[in-house]
Amino acid sequence: MKRKVWMAMALTLAAGGVKADGLQIYGILDNSVEYLSNAGVGANGSKQSVVRASNGSQVQNRFGFKGSEDLGGGLKAIMQLESGFNLNNGVLQQGGRMFGRQAYVGLQNEWGALTVGRQKNLIYDAFLELDPLGYYSYALPALDAQFAGKADNSIKYAGNFNGFKVAGLFSTGYDATIANGGQVPGEWRVGKEYSVSVGYANGPLNVSLVYDQQQGTAIATQGNTTQRVAAGASYAIGNFKPYVGYQWYQSNVPGVAARNELYFAGLQYRPVTEVILSGAIFYNNITSTNQHPYLLAANAAYLLSKRTQLFAEVGFSRNQNGSNLGVTGYGMSIVPGSNQLGVAVGLSHYF
Repeated sequence: MKRKVWMAMALTLAAGGVKADGLQIYGILDNSVEYLSNAGVGANGSKQSVVRASNGSQVQNRFGFKGSEDLGGGLKAIMQLESGFNLNNGVLQQGGRMFGRQAYVGLQNEWGALTVGRQKNLIYDAFLELDPLGYYSYALPALDAQFAGKADNSIKYAGNFNGFKVAGLFSTGYDATIANGGQVPGEWRVGKEYSVSVGYANGPLNVSLVYDQQQGTAIATQGNTTQRVAAGASYAIGNFKPYVGYQWYQSNVPGVAARNELYFAGLQYRPVTEVILSGAIFYNNITSTNQHPYLLAANAAYLLSKRTQLFAEVGFSRNQNGSNLGVTGYGMSIVPGSNQLGVAVGLSHYF
């Protein structure tokens, strides 16, 4: 069925059935070979390493459509459909959604854009540009998946006024994979997400501040609240760009760390146009469990062309008091309490 839908869309586009002022078909293909230490426990109870094909190490694989139509008077309609998939097996990601990375439609003019659908949350929007490592697999989302989070059933406003940025997002049910799409009649708080952000990006300076709040996704848990306040900045100085950031996190969800603080700092350096070198440290102070894991990571990219890159990354995560931070995330291919070394070498291609 999904194959038929894809074929129908492709034929419609090829035949000119979609009339728009601009329609872009695009994608990214990324794969690597990765080594991880302490990735699991063998039959004899000893810690084991693994060498594996790794999907989306530099940037997540995707295929999408992005378009706009001029409606006159400075107003235009905008849309985007973006599918995420595993290049190693072709399986859809984001819970099997056909367009799990983004799926929205909206209107845009000089006062900003108003869009509805499945969209990147405001933390994602801000920190994609403020992660020193550019959202490689050993990077900021490994410390908190919300840095790459999306919200179903959301309405979002984003405006940019000479570099000053403001945005707001509200979701009536941020996870549509659960019953009722997270939207339960008569239960206003179930599955809700609220977020606001302000920032400034002009010239060498980029700075953002974001607040995000999510409610429990069931009637029994709707009183559970997860809150985040994140701030970050970068400043370009010649071929160098230093980064700093901080996130405060608090949750009353049972079984989840009640409070932690995330600090990070890093540096990007471009000695020549074709080479990008980056390094960073991410430190998580989990006060509720007295755990203090950190991640050290670095990456390098060599641009073979405007659309094709060779890359390498290395990461080291240090754990204590039973924390389980792996180089790709908490509980991700890591023996709890163990430190981990990760190394990946790969290729990415944009089209």
